[in-house]
Amino acid sequence: MGFRTVVVLNNDQAHEWESDLSLGRQIWMASCTLGRKDPGIHEFQYGQVVEQVHADTQTVAFLDGYGGKAVAHYHWYCGQTEEQKNLQLLKALADKLGYRVSKKPVKG
Repeated sequence: MGFRTVVVLNNDQAHEWESDLSLGRQIWMASCTLGRKDPGIHEFQYGQVVEQVHADTQTVAFLDGYGGKAVAHYHWYCGQTEEQKNLQLLKALADKLGYRVSKKPVKG
């Protein structure tokens, strides 16, 4: 598998980015600088690159305004059910925020 790039575009400027031949280059340049120390460097004229990761990665991201931030990640593996993948991602998010996840008791 390859990599994916998550981009948030400002729809208010759609009339501009639909005909901007440099949009692809702007996204490429912003994605190349993602992860550097300057937090604003991954922004470009029409939006922001949120993340660029391997396609086997699940991500929880918080999106707001014209951008966002990838908060937690989990690298799933072949054979996991959707429930298993989602639980591991939830645990990664909880751990990042300083919490633990526990299953509710079954009412019987």
